[in-house]
Amino acid sequence: MGRLISLNRREIASKRFRFIFYEILPIFAIIFILLVLEWYLLPLIVDRSSPLFSIYFYIIRAFAIFLGIMLFLFVSHKLKKKNSRPIKKDLTPHIGFLKLYKTTKKNYTYQLLYSFLLFFLILIPLEFVIAIGLPETMPLRVFSVVFEYDDNFILFLFYSIIIQLSISFSEETVFRGLIVKQGSEHFNKLSAVMISTLYFTFAEVFLNPAYFSVSNYIVVIWFVKSFLIGLVLSLTIIRRKWLLPLILAKTLYSILLSVVVRDYLRGSTLIMPLIIIYSDLLIISLIILILQFSRVKESLQIGVKMIKTYLKDDIKSKESKGDKLFRILFDILSAFLVFLLGFLITV
Repeated sequence: MGRLISLNRREIASKRFRFIFYEILPIFAIIFILLVLEWYLLPLIVDRSSPLFSIYFYIIRAFAIFLGIMLFLFVSHKLKKKNSRPIKKDLTPHIGFLKLYKTTKKNYTYQLLYSFLLFFLILIPLEFVIAIGLPETMPLRVFSVVFEYDDNFILFLFYSIIIQLSISFSEETVFRGLIVKQGSEHFNKLSAVMISTLYFTFAEVFLNPAYFSVSNYIVVIWFVKSFLIGLVLSLTIIRRKWLLPLILAKTLYSILLSVVVRDYLRGSTLIMPLIIIYSDLLIISLIILILQFSRVKESLQIGVKMIKTYLKDDIKSKESKGDKLFRILFDILSAFLVFLLGFLITV
């Protein structure tokens, strides 16, 4: 039994290390090279002081991240295919990854529905609690907001939509598309969910050091909030295999926050606009919850069941309680390693 447990733990560590160092690291390295090229070449084409610079910067960044992942998956598949015996036909990794963005006539309405469900039932309620309970954090939460056009709200909104859509595309491509989708090809899907969730949480907390200057209490709340959002989004991609709802929900959320922060930085009071805006949105959230209660209840039950499964011993691999604890701790370590490697793509 001791030998079996030792083998289980070695396999747990081996699968995660192979994924991190043989897949994540080279992908991040490719993206890093593309982003460095962007930093050097874009200023030669567009002046940094131009408002168009931000738009081009984030659009090219999103394309570089997508291209880096697709390029690695395509080349690695070709190399593996060349050096191995022919096996049964299966969906190639780059095609499988590309399918995450696919919408059809049959499912696009459902994808839009899930976008609104995520926005109104997850992001808005959590944002309301943070915004009303901790309004002092609002000025710290400027996600690449364009303030050059303070007097032109339409232009500001246009720029914000493009930039926030590009940022959301980049984030969901990495956090959910790469980590969850590709991680689940190497080990347990729920471990991929947990690694993605913690990576997202670490990025949200530790890449925003301003929160630490306010209080440790706020850091803890922000950690919990980010963890809940990351967990829901990761479970959604595992179940539905759709990236579009996640991208759209995050974009709407970021645009709303950009508008609120812009209004505050222009000298407006903060509490009343927050109460008015979020109260209206919460009413819409309640209506959607009532109309879609059966669907929400089913999704919640499935999500809770998946989390309970993750916290149980894996009977198929004859996992002991010690192995389970090792797996959970190693998932946390793996998420932190990915977070550290992630500095390559934050240039």
